Amino acid sequence: MRKKMPSAGPAEISGNGLILDVAENGDGWKVSFACEPRTSPQPLWFNVVATDLQGAPVTFIWENPDITLGSSASIGVLRPVMKADDGPWQRCAAVHVEEHPDGRRSLRFDHAGGADRVAAAFCFPYATDELNATLDELGDAWQRSTIGVSGEGRRLERLRLNGADEGRMGLYLMARQHSGETPGSWVLDGILRFLASDDPEAVEVRKAVDVWACPFVDLDGAINGDYGKDALPWDFNRAWETMPMRPEVQAIQRDLQRWMDRTGPRLVIDLHGPGHSTPGIYLQLPREQRPVPQREGAVEFARLLAPRFPELDPDRVMAETRYASRWNMLSTAGAWVWDYLQQTQCVSVETSYQRLTAEPLYPDDYRDIGRRVALTAFEWLSGRSSGPQ
Repeated sequence: MRKKMPSAGPAEISGNGLILDVAENGDGWKVSFACEPRTSPQPLWFNVVATDLQGAPVTFIWENPDITLGSSASIGVLRPVMKADDGPWQRCAAVHVEEHPDGRRSLRFDHAGGADRVAAAFCFPYATDELNATLDELGDAWQRSTIGVSGEGRRLERLRLNGADEGRMGLYLMARQHSGETPGSWVLDGILRFLASDDPEAVEVRKAVDVWACPFVDLDGAINGDYGKDALPWDFNRAWETMPMRPEVQAIQRDLQRWMDRTGPRLVIDLHGPGHSTPGIYLQLPREQRPVPQREGAVEFARLLAPRFPELDPDRVMAETRYASRWNMLSTAGAWVWDYLQQTQCVSVETSYQRLTAEPLYPDDYRDIGRRVALTAFEWLSGRSSGPQ
């Protein structure tokens, strides 16, 4: 008797993936898919679900990894994540690269079976459900405020560490300017948890720093499952013009001005993810066209960050920004923050989708990276003169 065909499609939240084929594969099934560019010229993010598997093994075949952001020669090091039924997300133990006669390369990864529903994503998903779970766990540590409305009519929220008085040092955190870059959210999750903890170093930070955070700059993209890099009609991190080109950016600019009026000295951290296989954590330095003091402040942050990551080559914790841009390469958050917030420093921190060195990263690893970034921020701020800049 013919087996019942399972169903496959994008996940309900943060879903992305065009299903190309669902077919029998021995005792199990194979699901072929391609990640969708959606609003971007180039794809990367995917999050697909196969259901009605009835315990059968399933093989996912990712058909277009070689056109995503990163070198096609390195796709063999990628480790997507899978989730069986209501279990936790797990990294794939191995992937298999298939070379096609016409030069294309696809990536295959397997689930051994035992579940009715198996989801597969490029990296650990993080959307509003994950944020809400963290904030519920942390109680009243973080105050939630609405600072604007997204382009699709969703509430744009900003968090503020409870108990802060005005006149303290200021730290403003942002994640998901590029909506598929989930490592930034997991790092932010770690910062939120650490600063709400009883750790003596966290208590010291809370006493001295007024911390604000915008968890989802491109909220619509994060929920819709867009990758978001170079997103049309305007990349979020190139929309920081004098007249901002995104409603979310306008709202955050106004919020940053309120934060500036209440804090000093100040630091903004913009959390990102790099190309698909780039390892480690590093600062993307301001472009060479930017003012020397802005670049020097970023280099100083990188030099403070390096000792907190002894597993990494200290020379690799910062990178010059010389790649081509489809937009005005100087209309970034970092440029606007410096130019319009009294030369406030903004650093762009990139965290790998895959690993720091050899071992794959899991949510708790990302959270620990967040702890280390938070302590670096405190050290950087503490080295500045007291009082508003």
